[in-house]
This record gives sequence, C-alpha cells and structure tokens, in this order.
Amino acid sequence: MALSHAILVTLLDRPHSGYEISKRFDKTVGFFWRARKQQIYSELHKLAEDGLISAEIIEQIERPNRIVYSITADGRKALDHWVREPTPYPSVKEELLVKLFSLGDVETAVLVDQVGQRLAEHRERLAYFHALMKTHYPKPATLTGRKLGHYLGLRCGVLNEESGIAWCTEALGLLETRRRPAAR
Repeated sequence: MALSHAILVTLLDRPHSGYEISKRFDKTVGFFWRARKQQIYSELHKLAEDGLISAEIIEQIERPNRIVYSITADGRKALDHWVREPTPYPSVKEELLVKLFSLGDVETAVLVDQVGQRLAEHRERLAYFHALMKTHYPKPATLTGRKLGHYLGLRCGVLNEESGIAWCTEALGLLETRRRPAAR
C-alpha cells in the first residue's frame, strides 16, 4: 500500500485540509500506516498533480489560506483498482524482537525493562481502542459500509494489542526467571 491510498481512503468521508488529514491519521489510519506530516503534504501535492484529488483554496482573514482536498472521480477509480489488487502478507520490522536475539550476550535487565515498556504501551493503546469502540461502535452488529470497515480495523487493533499484552506477559515471566539467581 502506498501513502496515496491511505489519503484517498481518508478523503472518502468528506473533504479535508492537509492539517485535518494528518490529525485523522493520528487517530485512525495512523495506527496501521505511519506517515509524517511532511510526507502527507508531499503526497497531497502529487495526488493533486495526478488529478486524483482536487484542491480548493479557501481565503482566510488574518490567517494563511486553507487548502481543502477532495477525492475526484479518477481518484475513486484508482482506489477501486487498488482495492481489487491482492494484498501481500505484511512484513514485520520489530526492533525489540531483534534485540531479544542478543539475549545471553547483553544484560537481561535491559531487555526486561524494554519488554515492560512495550507491555505498558500495549495496555495504553488497548484502553484507547476500547474507548473508541464504546464511543463510536456500541452496536457493531448494526454497522454497514465504511462504518463497518472502520470498526473491523479497530477490532483488529484491539486483538493485536491483546496479543501483544499476552506475549509481553509471557516474555516477562520467562525473562524474570532467568534474571533471578537459581535456588539452592
């Protein structure tokens, strides 16, 4: 998937400024597809040049002009074409797992701390996802269309965080037994 597709999907709901898109990324798609603000603005420029989005300049008094982007018919066609392509299995780049491969050659306590930090991060994100589900999707059985798609993405996030919590808990249990001196 390219960043362009994530932006096109974001514009399906309604037109947005670049600022609004970057904020929406932080709270939605950004959990699954990371992008810096500079990347988003650069991609918006390319999408507009390619005719996949339109840009409307809104003049503002005492503030810089605001540019609001909308998906075009060609953008919808490009998105439809992309959705129909097979989705490759995602590649994993997990720095913590690579660090664990050094276990036995580095101080175990350092890795225990890092796994503990990861556990806290998983718990924090899970709490955030649960709050979103309670607020926006209290009755998932009634959802259709894009709302159902958003819910399914959020549900995947919940399950990933629960899995991360289970793994961290198991890893900490095993690491802690290695850190303690053997009983005599």
